[in-house]
Amino acid sequence: MKISNYLFIVLIFITATTSAQRLVKTVNAGWEFQLENSENTQVVNIPHTWNAQDAFEDDKSYFRGKGIYKRQIFIPENWKDQAVFLKFEGANQHTKVFVNNAVVGEHTGGYTGFIFELSKNLKFGEENVVRIEVDNSHNLDIPPLEADFNFYGGIYRDIEMIVTGKTHFKLEGEAAGTMQVHTPKVSEEMAEVSLYGEIINTSANKNSRLKIEVSGPDGTIIKDFSKNLKRLQDGKFSYEFEIEDPELWSPENPNLYNLQANIIDPDSGEILDSYSTNFGCRWFEADPKKGFFLNGQPIKLIGANRHQDFENMGNAVPNAIHRKDYQMIKDMGANFIRTAHYPQDPDVYRICDELGLLVWTEVPVINDVTDSEAYHENAVNMQREQILQLYNHPSIVFWGIMNEIFIRLVFTSEMSEADKNAKIKTSVALAKKLEAETKKLDTTRLSVMALHENDLYNTSGIADIPDVIGWNLYFGWYTQGLENLGKFLDTQHEKYPNRPLLISEYGPGSDSRIQTNDPKPWDFSEAYQLKSHVSYLNQVMERDYMLGMAAWNFADFGSSGRQDSRPFINQKGLVNFNREPKDVYYYYKARLTPEDFVYIAGKNYEKQYPQDESDVIVITVFSNSEEVKLKVDNAEFTSEVENGIALFELSLPEGKHQLIATDGTASHSREIKVKFRKNLVAEIDQNAILVNVGTHVNFFDEITGETWISDQEYKEGSFGYVGGSVYQKNSSKFQGTASDIQGTENDPLFQTMREGIEAYKFDVEKGKYRVSLLFAEPEYNASQENIYNLSEAEKKDIPGLRNFDIKINGKTLSGDLNLARDYGRLQAVEISYQIKTDAGIEIEFEENSGKALLSGIKLEKL
Repeated sequence: MKISNYLFIVLIFITATTSAQRLVKTVNAGWEFQLENSENTQVVNIPHTWNAQDAFEDDKSYFRGKGIYKRQIFIPENWKDQAVFLKFEGANQHTKVFVNNAVVGEHTGGYTGFIFELSKNLKFGEENVVRIEVDNSHNLDIPPLEADFNFYGGIYRDIEMIVTGKTHFKLEGEAAGTMQVHTPKVSEEMAEVSLYGEIINTSANKNSRLKIEVSGPDGTIIKDFSKNLKRLQDGKFSYEFEIEDPELWSPENPNLYNLQANIIDPDSGEILDSYSTNFGCRWFEADPKKGFFLNGQPIKLIGANRHQDFENMGNAVPNAIHRKDYQMIKDMGANFIRTAHYPQDPDVYRICDELGLLVWTEVPVINDVTDSEAYHENAVNMQREQILQLYNHPSIVFWGIMNEIFIRLVFTSEMSEADKNAKIKTSVALAKKLEAETKKLDTTRLSVMALHENDLYNTSGIADIPDVIGWNLYFGWYTQGLENLGKFLDTQHEKYPNRPLLISEYGPGSDSRIQTNDPKPWDFSEAYQLKSHVSYLNQVMERDYMLGMAAWNFADFGSSGRQDSRPFINQKGLVNFNREPKDVYYYYKARLTPEDFVYIAGKNYEKQYPQDESDVIVITVFSNSEEVKLKVDNAEFTSEVENGIALFELSLPEGKHQLIATDGTASHSREIKVKFRKNLVAEIDQNAILVNVGTHVNFFDEITGETWISDQEYKEGSFGYVGGSVYQKNSSKFQGTASDIQGTENDPLFQTMREGIEAYKFDVEKGKYRVSLLFAEPEYNASQENIYNLSEAEKKDIPGLRNFDIKINGKTLSGDLNLARDYGRLQAVEISYQIKTDAGIEIEFEENSGKALLSGIKLEKL
């Protein structure tokens, strides 16, 4: 079976400032804002969200409710004979607009645009009061119900005031002013194009004219069209034409044509309304055996998902950030993007058209479905709005209809079988409605659904509904074994050979503060993220039937329910929340870009702590060449490149080392610092020893610049732990606990620990020292019982009781320490002691009940 698609032409709205034409101006500045639960008001500019900060607070103050925007807008007297509209690019999630206390419109849905005409309620030549109520409360009838991202409230995209002649192109309605352009047939020789539009003509006696001009990518006019509006039926019109030898749109050559449409007054020659729009020509198909084809040529779709929020801004980001994000994605070598899990800013699709990025865009029907007529209707309306508003972008190839819709059903153990069956039934019914509506509006693009790793999607029949299946697969993270990815894909392909497949999500979390040469699942190291992505990319590239893959995610993003190493943030991004690239971003650049490229990994791993001079230090270089040379100080080494990586295993002396990598054309340099662990004790008077106890990773403190090195077992003449084992709350996942540790920004230091530890020893010389011990009680149900008056038997019978003494060189300095009782559960605790020693320091942990633990230790010479 082969699924084919033909090109569309894109209509992109361009503002005009000429007084005789359509006037479009932003009205973003100076809005008085107030939350419904507060008496405080403030003046804000749009884009705006009230959740940019509170969604990331430990006090769980994340507010979902109503926000009210209000301002006065002067309307000139000379607009009286014109039509005045207010356009919203997006407001989350139910919006009600008042002008002079009269309702002019309501809109449900947080991710598509809408337009209301204000003319009938305006006072011309006077100030007019505009009030906008936006509500992001949880609503069982409005998708999304819940998801692993923040539902930021507010008017988070631009507001525009549009002024046209009384006769104008239709603005109100689901399409929000978009005219559709169809191309039923496209080839290298010919593109057939049809433009469909609608005009609101309030001057029926006037013989106004519609004039359209089409320009090629070089600006030359290639087509023109003119028609008398009196001849239009119901204001609707169409224009069909052909383009010979079209310059095709593709990621390599995103050629765009231009269309100019004007309504002209016959008496004055004045332009009453106008559009200027870009468009492109291309066709594509998804072959379940051979993969994806664009303009007749095979292309593997490689890219990323992208959420629209940014650090300290929430989703109220300017268009410049949208452009920066997609430029970074393009510069990485990607040709594909999924706008997960909702339609994004209109500028996003224009940018993708211009850059040459193929797009999967979807509605926010995610994780769960409400079995109600209202929910189903809202979901279908969202798809209608998405398609009608974005219909004309050549970059869009997939309409997404659902994401992981059974995931809550699968993981809700208390749900009865009857309720599960009912949930499956309503989800399948909605999927059929969405598919039918999608095909009704657009028979040429492909519908797609993203599934999580569960066979229920197959047995329920829901996976048979869309054209293409996207699997969200996290082997080596949520499911064991990176190598199991290929096995899973092959099994699905064998069982369902007529389904085009792609990977819609993949990738582990990573924290750029966490580094190691021994990566393990759930350690949140950049090294494990790289290992995972290398494995996935190789396995997908080996399989011709795979359409492609989209990494989860381009950037770290806000998620108020997350409790990973950075609380409230999903850290699976190729770049940080502030868009600072992680190592893996440059790895993709090495694998995907044609220009010569070399990059030395380890921007956040400049300090290396081998045991001694016999230990090798691994330097990782990304490159798209066959061979890389690495100059280290005055020595030079050569390594072959395999799968974009050249590895250099070096034995280096202590001190700073300058690294320069080159492939003969491109080059990159970095400085690293080497310090032998064997010398740390002897040189304690120069540098403190900081140990990230109970883990194999180093932790870099971004504020102090300190590196807490991975743990080690005690050996005579050195330092390390005695006894105990690495604490792991979930044996198959997170190293330590994933819980949010209160009272610190350095959660990873306190999330990992050694439990049942007997002692920590430093073989230092005579002197005065400060010992700082880091703790956190990781158990939610840890007992706060006071053991002073309990018998030995009673101490052992109390569930969750952890109580121990701390001795240093045989002297008890803290007795009956109960972290839950004394400081609180999941609370960062640091206790420091000043001591004098004649030789050596031994910190002992004597258990009274339960197991002693330790998260970190710092030793300083005073």
